[in-house]
Amino acid sequence: MIQKGVDWLEQHRATNVLIVVFYTGFLLFAHDVFVNFSVAVMNSMTLPTYQKVVAVGLIVFTVGLVAMVVNVLRQRQLQPHFAVFLVSIVVLLAVHFFVLTEMNIEFIHAIMYGILAALLFPLIGRFGAAAIVGLPVMLLDEWYQHVILFPQYTTLFEFNDVVLDLLGAGLFVSILGVLGIKSRTKFIPFWKRVEVWICVGFAISTASLIATCIVVPYSVDSCENTWLILNKLPEHTAFWYVHPTIGSTLHVLKPVEGIVVIFVLFIAFLGLDTEHLKSVPV
Repeated sequence: MIQKGVDWLEQHRATNVLIVVFYTGFLLFAHDVFVNFSVAVMNSMTLPTYQKVVAVGLIVFTVGLVAMVVNVLRQRQLQPHFAVFLVSIVVLLAVHFFVLTEMNIEFIHAIMYGILAALLFPLIGRFGAAAIVGLPVMLLDEWYQHVILFPQYTTLFEFNDVVLDLLGAGLFVSILGVLGIKSRTKFIPFWKRVEVWICVGFAISTASLIATCIVVPYSVDSCENTWLILNKLPEHTAFWYVHPTIGSTLHVLKPVEGIVVIFVLFIAFLGLDTEHLKSVPV
C-alpha cells in the first residue's frame, strides 16, 4: 500500500509539490494552535499525568515499530544497512528523550518532520535526501518560534528541537527502507544532488553569519549589526539546565554542539543512499 502511494506521487509530481508546500505551511503556522491545545490538555490533567500519558504513547509507538521490523524479518525483506540505521536512530531518540527533552510531548516534532521526510521521498527519490532537504523548514520553524511566536518566552534557538526533527526524519525514511520501499528516480551523481548542496550551503552560511557577527552564539558576543542571538541563557556554560517553569532537567545543546550534531547526522543520512538505485529506469 505504501509502495503504491509512493508510485502515485512520483507519477503526479505537481500534486506531490503542492502537498509538501501545504504541509510545510501547516508545520510553520499551526504550531501556536498545537501549543495552546497541548497546554490546555496538560492543565486539565496536571503536568505529571500528562508526561506519563505521552510516555505511554511513545512506548506503544516503539512496540509497534518493533513488531513491524519483526514482521519484515519473517518475510526476509530486511536490508541490513537500513536495519542498522533504524536501530541507531531509535537509540539516539532514546538518548534525546532522557538527556535533551524538556517535555515528553516535544516528541511530536519527530513525528511531524518524519511525515515531511516521507512526503519528500517520492519527490526526491533518495532516503537520506528526504531527511536532509527538510532542514531549511526545521530551521525556519525554530526561528519563527524564537523571534515571532514566543519572543517573550524563548531565550534560545532550540538546537535540541532541530536535532529531534532530523532524528524523526531519519526514523521515517529508515522505516521506508526497512519496508523495502523503492523509487524509480534516475541515479544522480553525488555532486549534483540537492542534499549535498544543502549541506554545503548550511556550512558556508553558518560560518559567514557567525564570522560577520550577524548571528552570534551568546549575548556577550553581540555586535552592532547582530540580528540573532542563539543562546541568551545566563547559565549557558553549565551542562545541565533546570527549566524555571516546568522543573525538568535537561542538557541544552550549545550552538557549536548543535551545529556539529547536525553535520554528523548529515553524513549519516548521505550514507543511506550510497547503494541506492544506480541504474533503475524511470
